[in-house]
Amino acid sequence: MTSAAVPNNYSRSLFRPTTVLVEDEAADCPLVESIIERLPNAEVVVVKRPTGADLDRLSQEFGPLTTLLLARHRGRFLKACPGTAETYRCCLYQILHLGLGCNIGCSYCVLQGYLNNPFITQFVNLDDAFAELDRELKRPGTFYRIGTGEFTDSLFMDPLTGLASRLLDYFGRCPNAVLELKSKSVAISGLLDYPGEIGETIVSWSLNAPRVCAQEEGHAATIEERLTAAALCRQRGYRIGLHFDPLLDFPGWEDEYRQTVASIFTHLKGDDIIWISIGAFRFMPQVKEVLKENHPQTNITAGEFIRGLDGKQRYFSAIRRRLYRFLVTEIRRYAPNVFIYFCMEDQYLWQDTFGRAPADNQELGHWLDKCCYRYHG
Repeated sequence: MTSAAVPNNYSRSLFRPTTVLVEDEAADCPLVESIIERLPNAEVVVVKRPTGADLDRLSQEFGPLTTLLLARHRGRFLKACPGTAETYRCCLYQILHLGLGCNIGCSYCVLQGYLNNPFITQFVNLDDAFAELDRELKRPGTFYRIGTGEFTDSLFMDPLTGLASRLLDYFGRCPNAVLELKSKSVAISGLLDYPGEIGETIVSWSLNAPRVCAQEEGHAATIEERLTAAALCRQRGYRIGLHFDPLLDFPGWEDEYRQTVASIFTHLKGDDIIWISIGAFRFMPQVKEVLKENHPQTNITAGEFIRGLDGKQRYFSAIRRRLYRFLVTEIRRYAPNVFIYFCMEDQYLWQDTFGRAPADNQELGHWLDKCCYRYHG
């Protein structure tokens, strides 16, 4: 399977910046040159490391929505998922922090309340990232599930960066780690054209109801496009993950989510899917005003919410229960044995929905590790 067999929009980056800001201390990184070569019409401006007031000034001079910042990351690349509070079960996922932000523009995106950098940012000191992975992954007896889709979309800019093939080169040689690429885009040409062994890489798509996709997910690919891309990746040999997060409560949600589940299984078989995660809409209180300012047309924060034990606004448990029970029942109709788990949910709803609950985060992490072990043998 090659990109020539894929419709053009499956090979195209969702982001075509007109300006590229290059941090002076990052200018010698090879990734900078390769990205600029793919953007022959973009203005390239070298800047000193921007922080605080510098970012404000640059954002006024260069439009954040059309500007890419290429920078050197100075902290740790491999980080624990931020959702590790014991109150709500977390699977102990590890994040490979290679970039910040995306231009898809989902109304519910939590990043809009956290990031103080207005620019989509690509970290270009990849040698440092791989050196850190070399050190970390040598820890004996530890298995790692690692993803790149927490602070950015894993694929939306891949035709510009070529990162997917670099990551495949690395993780294809790791016996104690699997890579998950999570996206709402369909820029999969790099995955399909990759000439080497793909190892146990998982390519995942966030899914939602068609109405949510149309009204709340900005420039994201349609549900049909995402599932077509998933089927193409499965044909190439990748494992497929699916993530229903955030589930939203709105009039007619049952029919809408039923439609998405039915679409999944016109493109994929249950055995094609390594896991499906589910999580209801939740947000930190301070995000509400930013969300309303950035997306004045949305009313997703107008539902019945209560402040959870982690400080986030969450639907009342009765609403979450209805959403979860319905979706799990629909999925089980098509794929009785597929592994389904909650992202950041409490013990009561685990037990109520599945009839069992992980005792702690470590046990949930072990359950997901076992999904990977099936394919590692």
